Amino acid sequence: MLQLVGVGACVFSGWALWDGRGSETSAGRAGLCALVAWAAVLTLGALAALAGAIRGSASLLAGAFALLALSALAEGGAAWWGAAHSAHLTQMLRDRLRHTLTHDYGVLPARTHMLDAIQHGLQCCGAESTRDWQHAAWGGGLERDRSGETIDLSVRAPAAYYWVPRSCCSTADPEECEAARRVAAASGGGAGLHGAPCGARVLDALSAAARAPLAAAGALLAAHAAALLLALALCLRAHPDTRYGTF
Repeated sequence: MLQLVGVGACVFSGWALWDGRGSETSAGRAGLCALVAWAAVLTLGALAALAGAIRGSASLLAGAFALLALSALAEGGAAWWGAAHSAHLTQMLRDRLRHTLTHDYGVLPARTHMLDAIQHGLQCCGAESTRDWQHAAWGGGLERDRSGETIDLSVRAPAAYYWVPRSCCSTADPEECEAARRVAAASGGGAGLHGAPCGARVLDALSAAARAPLAAAGALLAAHAAALLLALALCLRAHPDTRYGTF
């Protein structure tokens, strides 16, 4: 099991590094490189344990125990870091969602489709509120109605408004959606638009989706601990390798 996990992690992280070359951030590359290193150590430890058990080699089993212990320490360190920085990671996710809405929507197709899928699927609009779209580069900021060429700056001037994407619409009627997408500057949305913010709903969805991976991680840690104990027991019972003589 550990061997399959290690090989799978190596393949995935290697593919991610190759696919994201030139566009991946330095933090993303560092994380993927750390994942490659951990997967390689885990794979080598599992292979050494298997070979040592077959051959009854104490040296191979001792090396396997050291590699498996090293990878277990890395897993424990990653789990501790994630738990200690959960609040920071949550805020980073909210900030990233807001940055995508403000700067990337309508510019980068992949992130545009992702945000549309989030708003439509989770029935929400904006990162923290619909008003986030006032500051989005996609919508061009606030606009005013102009019936003529003269710009009216008086108190009787038409109210400013901003636009939201179609994925914010809660109605399936195209005409109602088009009317609802034009939002007054003083308003945070209204009939025909999703009223919930996306930040909280994305976090809730991720928490629900993380249950299965967390259960799998717990099973992996249990298997890792069992493999460590087995490698140690086999190492203690194996006969020392005396092919190279004693000193």
